[in-house]
Amino acid sequence: TFEYIKYFKPKGVICTTDRRIRGNIIDALIDRGGYDPKHRVYPVGRLDKDSTGLILITSDGRLPNASLRRKQKQEKVYRVKVHQPLLEEDIEEL
Repeated sequence: TFEYIKYFKPKGVICTTDRRIRGNIIDALIDRGGYDPKHRVYPVGRLDKDSTGLILITSDGRLPNASLRRKQKQEKVYRVKVHQPLLEEDIEEL
């Protein structure tokens, strides 16, 4: 039986399953999410340490592998908040 977990990753959590690394997603899932996986699980994709958002974690190894195949790749879309208005030259630089 595979496990599929929806997890809203908070800022500061690292999308690694290496529990030797402080702030890893597995410890966060257990400590903050209150869920202790019964199998070895992996995040599907990755969010940067300073990013927040929904991430799927699963023990179904087919899912992360399939998402990494070139023809399955999706364009990334980022939503950001800025602390001041952007100038036209700022947008062009991005």
